[in-house]
Amino acid sequence: MPQHFGQPSNYGLEHHGLSHFNDVYWNLQVSALMEKAIQRGEGTLAEPGTLVVRTDPHTGRSPNDKFVVNYGEESSDIWWGKVNQPLAPEKFERLLLRVRAYLQGKDLFVLDAAAGAHPTYELPIRLVSQNAWQT
Repeated sequence: MPQHFGQPSNYGLEHHGLSHFNDVYWNLQVSALMEKAIQRGEGTLAEPGTLVVRTDPHTGRSPNDKFVVNYGEESSDIWWGKVNQPLAPEKFERLLLRVRAYLQGKDLFVLDAAAGAHPTYELPIRLVSQNAWQT
């Protein structure tokens, strides 16, 4: 039976189609995430208390690998181009099925946050990761 740690949301992971996962760590403080990352061998602590992780062989961010689901008219405000490449909804659904299957049996780290600089316009976001350091 999976255990839940931290501050779980009433809006569970089943609403995202996630199931059969191991333990779930909800909205942990940075210090708790760093401790968990070190315990799990995801990184080490450097001076003056900074978490260091290795991401090789894939370091940095690939600007050509950013895709946004193209829902037609709903997506008309997106600046399509080399940076924002369209992804067909059916391809997104296939990818989502693969991600859901991949996360089964894993510990999950969940962060409920918001994107945006002004409270009037901010959007709620949820980040689900298999690694503490990514949260």
